[in-house]
Amino acid sequence: MLYDGNKFVYIPFEHIQSFYKDFENENNIQTPSEIPAFISRVNQNLTLKNILTLAKGIHVEIMVAKNEPLHGVITTIKDDYFVFESPVYKRMFIAQYHLKWLIPHLNQLPYGLSEKEFQHFASANDETFQSTFVSQLAELKNQMAILNLGKDFSHIGKVINVNNQLISIENGKSKLTYFNLSHIQTLQLV
Repeated sequence: MLYDGNKFVYIPFEHIQSFYKDFENENNIQTPSEIPAFISRVNQNLTLKNILTLAKGIHVEIMVAKNEPLHGVITTIKDDYFVFESPVYKRMFIAQYHLKWLIPHLNQLPYGLSEKEFQHFASANDETFQSTFVSQLAELKNQMAILNLGKDFSHIGKVINVNNQLISIENGKSKLTYFNLSHIQTLQLV
């Protein structure tokens, strides 16, 4: 967990390539005036699973794809993915290993939503989900989906199959494209 002088940011260790301590400016860094309740509940073991659990049900900003921060709420946490409800993107299945960072916004709701509107997203999951990302995607066979926020037209289409670490999508031109599941960051249903 890092404090950038303004907010707390959780960065999974897997996404830290290198770092250094700025000894020349360490006296210029402002210590937070108070530690938010969210942070104070974290024990010494800052695992991704612990952070996701603490963030469940509150407004969070997450980064999964480059330069595309997502605002919403984590509603379900499974073995290797989580369910994220966004006012913009609706329900998303996000592979945990693609989470670059998470920022809890404790006293702010996204997009000017009221508390009642936000709670609609926070309590949107009354379904049961599969325990792993691959098995959850397999459950979505024959449904329309958007992969990786639809960055490419081939990422939008009908899920045909999930098998042997591949997902096949039939796009708008009825062309079948195969994607390596290791590179699927997000999936949302249309």
